[in-house]
Amino acid sequence: MADDSDVEAALVAAARWLDDVPGVVGVGQGEAEGAPTIDVWMTPGHDPGRLPSQLLGVPVRVRDSGGPVEAGG
Repeated sequence: MADDSDVEAALVAAARWLDDVPGVVGVGQGEAEGAPTIDVWMTPGHDPGRLPSQLLGVPVRVRDSGGPVEAGG
């Protein structure tokens, strides 16, 4: 199981997907079955196939953002 430093490093690495992978609108830490995960929110219709199933030993979960995300202002 990944420790806290692995999770932090994975979050930093996953944050790059916001700019590098089309459709990624958010990344964050989640939890599944008591273990940490990296949750990646994508807009519908984008291919999550460019994302790994795990990052630095931390499982990656793709989540549906529910639609385009626009910055409020």
